[in-house]
Amino acid sequence: MIREGNRTRVLLLVKGLGLGGVERLLSRSVHDLDRNTFDYEVCYFTPWKDDVVEEIADAGVVVHCLDVPRDTSLRALTRLHSLLRFGRYDIVHSHSPYPSVLARLLGVMRRPRPVMVHTEHSLPRSRNVVTRTLNRATYPLCDLVISISDDVDQSVHAARSRPRRSTIIRGGVDVDAIRGEADGDDRTRERLGIPAGSRVVGNVAHLRPVKGHSLFLEVAAEVLQVMPDVYFVLVGREKEPGYMNQLKTEAKALGITDHIVFTGFLPNPYPVLQLFDVFLMTSRHEGFPVALVEAMALGIPPVSTNVGGVSEAVADGENGLLAPYGESGILARHVLTVLGDNGLKGRLSHRGQERVREEFDLSQMTKKVEAEYLDLLAN
Repeated sequence: MIREGNRTRVLLLVKGLGLGGVERLLSRSVHDLDRNTFDYEVCYFTPWKDDVVEEIADAGVVVHCLDVPRDTSLRALTRLHSLLRFGRYDIVHSHSPYPSVLARLLGVMRRPRPVMVHTEHSLPRSRNVVTRTLNRATYPLCDLVISISDDVDQSVHAARSRPRRSTIIRGGVDVDAIRGEADGDDRTRERLGIPAGSRVVGNVAHLRPVKGHSLFLEVAAEVLQVMPDVYFVLVGREKEPGYMNQLKTEAKALGITDHIVFTGFLPNPYPVLQLFDVFLMTSRHEGFPVALVEAMALGIPPVSTNVGGVSEAVADGENGLLAPYGESGILARHVLTVLGDNGLKGRLSHRGQERVREEFDLSQMTKKVEAEYLDLLAN
């Protein structure tokens, strides 16, 4: 039940607070939270993933770090147990599978038991088998599972063990904040070594195989055979040791090294994102494509593999162009079509911005989540 005379205490639980899609959704949404009704705190496990901690804390939200070397350590279990014990939270809302498993098991031992909510941000096949199995096996301990796309929701319902209740609340972006941060200085292109007048195709994502960067390079090689003045930019932190060097070796083998730019990690990627003429996403799996929707908010037409929740953001031919995963030739033709047709580029850009305003507003996403909280507490 809702506490009378007090705000309902909510703990938002996540593995890390780096700059991935989940973390950006979380850090942006804190500015839209209803502080009159809810008292929010955030907990994360791994201390080196802390890029958005300051942003959350500056918004007046208390942030706890469990300071554990890995989320599977025994220390994570004991420290989370202590936090739940002394925090006396009414709701625990997790955004990462393994921390969620620990919270569900610990929540059973609490009296009164907190309401357990979990948001599924990705498809099961993008996770290792242990995490996937434990997450699904403990679904019945969840009072609500929120899916960020239809595909993710279908995967929840396909599990043998089901949550007590599930719903779909699609992710959102803060358009005004993105546009404000995109207004960087005029030397961004120069610092990247991209000549004035050259067209730019890029992607923003952690460097890991599930994001399909090898396919991105294949598409780049095919585009450059037709338009040799295009530059391709990959923005993102290396998530697996040696993966960036592997990609650089692949670029060299394709003969396109001089037209590929790896920026590495950028605390503010939006000035670079704004340079893109096309946002090229070549992922194998996607739950909700945050970076792609952010690109659409800036008026950048997307060309993407048709995976996961991508088709819920991109209507093929209306506000972007889609192709099956692995089809480098189709993706390359799509990129060339957009770069070669300013009229089409303008239409895709305009309709993409309309789509974001109508369907992916962050404040509306937050309101829907909080409405679910109130409904759970009232029943």
